[in-house]
Amino acid sequence: MGPDRAPTVEQAVKDYLAAEVARNAKTKSNAEEAQRYSRATEELHLFAWVIGAEKTVTQLNAPDIADYGVGEVRKGGDFEARLRPVKDFLDYLKKRGLHETSLRDHVKIRPVAKGEKRTATVGVQVVEVTKSGLEARKKELEALKAQRPEIIARKTDISARIRELEEEIRDAKVVETTASSPADLGAGVKLRNLEDGTTRAYMIVGPFEANPSEGKLSIKSPAGEAVVGKRRGSHVAVKTPSGGERRYRIMEIRV
Repeated sequence: MGPDRAPTVEQAVKDYLAAEVARNAKTKSNAEEAQRYSRATEELHLFAWVIGAEKTVTQLNAPDIADYGVGEVRKGGDFEARLRPVKDFLDYLKKRGLHETSLRDHVKIRPVAKGEKRTATVGVQVVEVTKSGLEARKKELEALKAQRPEIIARKTDISARIRELEEEIRDAKVVETTASSPADLGAGVKLRNLEDGTTRAYMIVGPFEANPSEGKLSIKSPAGEAVVGKRRGSHVAVKTPSGGERRYRIMEIRV
C-alpha cells in the first residue's frame, strides 16, 4: 500500500476494533469478552496518542514501538495486559498488509520471574525532563481535569491521557545544566551537517517532550544519544533508519 493511501494510526485502530467486534459476536453478550474489548479500546487509544494518531501506519517504526513497550514496562503494574492489545494490533497491521514489518516482535514483555507478582511496580525509573517540559505537562493535566467528570468518563482518550500525564509527572526529575556543561538535557545545540553544510538548532528534551518539527530533540533518539556528553566543536555520527549514518559538527551549545 502506498503512503498516500495508508490509513492514519487512529483510523487503523478504529478499523481494528470494529473488526474485533465483527469477528467475535459474543463481545456484546459475554461479560469477559466485553471487558477484554473495553481494555483493548483504552490501551490502543493511548498507544495512538503517544505514537502519533495522525501518522500513517507506514510511518510506524521499530525504535518507536520498542520505546513505547519499554515505557509501559517501566510504569509497572500489569504491563503485560496493557501491551497485549498493542501486540495484537501490530499483528493485524502485518496480516492486512498495512505495514511490511512485523512490528509486534519489537514489543518486548519481560517474562515474570517465579514468585514475582505481576501487579508489582516492576522497573519504574525516574524520567529526566526539562523544567519547561514538566510545567507543560502539569498545565495539560490541569486543563483535562477541569473538564466535567461525566465527559471524562465517556471519553476513553481523555481518561487515558490523564493517567499517562499523572505517571509522567510522578516519575519526572527536572535536570538543570550550566554554561560549562557538555550537551545534555535542557541544552540548546546547533548542528552542522557535514555532508550538505546545512545548520539546524535543537533543544535536547525528555522523550515525552520530543517534537522534531519544533526543534525539540529527544535525548533517547539516535541524534540525542550521539550529542549528549559532547562539547562544542565535536564531530558526531548519527545512525539513520536505513542503517547508514550522518556526520555532524556541534557548532554551539547553549543553556
